[in-house]
Amino acid sequence: MNISTLHNMKRFQGLLLVWLLFICAGTLHAQTFTAGVSKNPVGLNEQFQLSFTLSSSGSAFKPPSLSEFMVLSGPNQSTSMQFVNGSMSQSLTFSYILQPKKEGSFKIESASVESGGKLLLSNPISITVNKGSGGGQSGQQGNDQKTNISSNNIFIKVSIDKSNVFVGEAIVASYKLYTNVQVVNYSINKIPAFNGFWSQDMQMPAQLQLKTEVVNGVTYQVGEIKKVVLFPQQSGTLSLEPMEGECIARMQVKRNRSGSPFDIFNDPFFNDPFFGGGGIRDVKFAVKSAPVKITVKELPANAPASFNGAVGRYTMEGILDKSNPKANDAVSFKVKLSGKGNIKLAEAPEFELSPDIEKYDPKITDNITVNERGASGVRTFEYLLIPRHQGSYSFGPVEFSYFDLDKKNYVTLKTPAYQLKVERGTESGSPVASTGKADFQVLGRDIRFIKTTPTLFTSGNEDFYGSVIFWILLIVGIGGFAFLVVFRRKQLALNADMAAVKSRKATRMARKRLETAGSLLKSGNQTGFYDETGKALWGYLSDKLKLPVSALTKESVVTALTNASVTQKTTNRLVETIDYCEFARFARMEGGKNPDQVYQDTVNLITQLEDEIKN
Repeated sequence: MNISTLHNMKRFQGLLLVWLLFICAGTLHAQTFTAGVSKNPVGLNEQFQLSFTLSSSGSAFKPPSLSEFMVLSGPNQSTSMQFVNGSMSQSLTFSYILQPKKEGSFKIESASVESGGKLLLSNPISITVNKGSGGGQSGQQGNDQKTNISSNNIFIKVSIDKSNVFVGEAIVASYKLYTNVQVVNYSINKIPAFNGFWSQDMQMPAQLQLKTEVVNGVTYQVGEIKKVVLFPQQSGTLSLEPMEGECIARMQVKRNRSGSPFDIFNDPFFNDPFFGGGGIRDVKFAVKSAPVKITVKELPANAPASFNGAVGRYTMEGILDKSNPKANDAVSFKVKLSGKGNIKLAEAPEFELSPDIEKYDPKITDNITVNERGASGVRTFEYLLIPRHQGSYSFGPVEFSYFDLDKKNYVTLKTPAYQLKVERGTESGSPVASTGKADFQVLGRDIRFIKTTPTLFTSGNEDFYGSVIFWILLIVGIGGFAFLVVFRRKQLALNADMAAVKSRKATRMARKRLETAGSLLKSGNQTGFYDETGKALWGYLSDKLKLPVSALTKESVVTALTNASVTQKTTNRLVETIDYCEFARFARMEGGKNPDQVYQDTVNLITQLEDEIKN
């Protein structure tokens, strides 16, 4: 024997050893020996299948006593082997076709089998026999074919992880399809509305994953159809509505025997499809889950002022992006809420600010995961704060309260207090438009400097008094003086109300700033564009409505516009445009408006305001 042959033999022996170990590996797993029936309860004249399944190979099977039943077939033995993820599993099944002899409740005792040197016993089964007739033993005449299928064969069942909860406490509901017949297709026709709950669906596999489950002694294939996390929003007894669907079951149909003693096939043995006693047919069957009651308790009455419905367990963090801004600069303040519970329903915490600081509604960002343990993650509230004037300000601490399910009590979280030292902003930061130098040039023409030297019209001759030139100059002087007096009085009257001056020039100054905004837009400076557009609107409103800077807020503007008989639609457009410009300055607006459109809308808006205020 040469070296090559020896090498091949050793290689073969190694592969054989690996194969034997692989085959035997299945016996190393925990062996199970279970019993199950195809239906329970069963009708007096119905047939049903009794199966004993061993999760490995075995011998010396010993069935229990079946004296209370007619044994129509069995024991029938079958073996199956399958490979799953590289592992082999083997099962051995002993089955019987039985029919009850009488009504009542009966117990099928344990069967036994030897496997791996051990004696294994199956679970006993209690079975109920009711009065009824099955399609397999009908006394009807003729050759009609029947299929025996009921809600015991296919049904939807909903299970919940808890049935007694507080308002806002998470409940996980699972809808499963149970079947002990072959289902080739199914559809869901009605999904529960979950009235009284806020619901969040969980991600389900694309294909129905089937598992084996024994219910009342009956073995079913079970697939999870829907899984949802529910948060009750009101107290009392709430109900989960039924889920409704339709299944297509592939059934064995049986021929009704004639009952004649001359029918040589009047025997259950010949009713098997192998002998032409029946066939296969797809049958539609409606399925519907039973409603489920849930008791929801009201939360305790001693809730703190900062409680807004949060239930679970949380932590909170406050983040101020800068503490030394300039006047009219935007400041970002974030409140990060982390934890587990009804976090997706958590509302933004409220906190007080100085009237000199404008606060916008927060932008909410969620990073939340929903699974069988409920909802957990982070919810962030980002506030945009704009201090309008120089000075030192403080706010906080910001408070957030929740109901702790473990402690059965309220817990209040607090951020630190925050300080804002607002520096003086640049002149361009003021929302009030300048009136310009041209408004005041006339003020220097009413009083002239007294000359100490003779003028061009002075002759130095005392005979000038009474001369023609004297009278001409006197008349011209008196007329000119009268003209100046009238003109001056008019000018003083106009300038006596500077707010009126600003109001008349408001539109012109706004359009001037919009021209600057348009230039910034053409150069690609969108931040500058939105900044200048916002200033144009604020300046126009301050001048047109005669509002001082200290009183210039959205609330005061809305009130003034209402008093000026401006329509609600135009007022809403104005507030939306101001808010949009403020946000667009500091945050990227995904899917936002086209800046060109914002520019044109602002021009149209000022024109519309001008028309409505005049009218």
